[in-house]
Amino acid sequence: MKHHHHPKHELLIRDVTLRDGLQNLPEIVSTEHKLGILDALRDAGVKDFQITAFVNPARVPQMSDAETLYAEAVKRGLIPNVLVANLHGFERAVAAGAKSIDAVLSASNTYNAKNANRTTLESANEIIIMLSRAAHAGCTVGISVANCFHCFSQGAVDPEIVLALVRGFHDSGARMVWISDTTGAAKPDAVTKLVEACAHIGVEVGLHLHDTQGRAGENALAGYKAGVRRFDAALSGLGGSPFTPGVGGNLSLETVQVVFTEAGIATGLDPAKFETAREKLAAGLAAAQTAGAA
Repeated sequence: MKHHHHPKHELLIRDVTLRDGLQNLPEIVSTEHKLGILDALRDAGVKDFQITAFVNPARVPQMSDAETLYAEAVKRGLIPNVLVANLHGFERAVAAGAKSIDAVLSASNTYNAKNANRTTLESANEIIIMLSRAAHAGCTVGISVANCFHCFSQGAVDPEIVLALVRGFHDSGARMVWISDTTGAAKPDAVTKLVEACAHIGVEVGLHLHDTQGRAGENALAGYKAGVRRFDAALSGLGGSPFTPGVGGNLSLETVQVVFTEAGIATGLDPAKFETAREKLAAGLAAAQTAGAA
């Protein structure tokens, strides 16, 4: 079986501040402020970004500038990743020139119905169509599986549901799957087991962790020990889900820096420069609140 791995030592931190970090905030941060945050994060050593989501702006207003933000990032020489939740979003992303697209679905039917207005199976079938179109569209399609461990409405999620989805996507050509601990309920041993089982199927595994119960850092390390080299993180642990109140923020860039550095693993990040990025973020949020009040 061929494994598609980056060199064993190479840690890839993908910043999701501008997408997952901002998506559930009521105030709309301007494109200009988002770009200021992006530039500051790049200056701090971040190389990989999930910059926006091509989703219905009526449901997630923060993402209504997806096309503009994507075009501006490309002007900066980036090839950022974008998130889509259905075929319409995929078509918009392709039309915008996106080369790296992640399609999201939930292992929990209840959550998937809230998030995408479809059953998990219906979303999976749409993603399989995206995978079949990817080569012609000139893009890659990664898969982001939400609620891999737990769902607030359904409780514990059976790992077999996740593995069945991953097998189906792998058979349809997917090579990158992001395992998400959406509610932050996973424990390190569960992370290790699921990562190893997914890798055994033949996909590269990334981890998208939330810190609701304060375990995102140790879960990230458990994932690393199990072979994961790609992790999502957000500045100051910002973020949550507009469809699941109570979800804690993302694994923070700050935590990633501390946890991996202490374990002797280089992150390529410059924590001294996080402060500038946090200032840009604060300015963007302050300006958004003022605009919202007007």
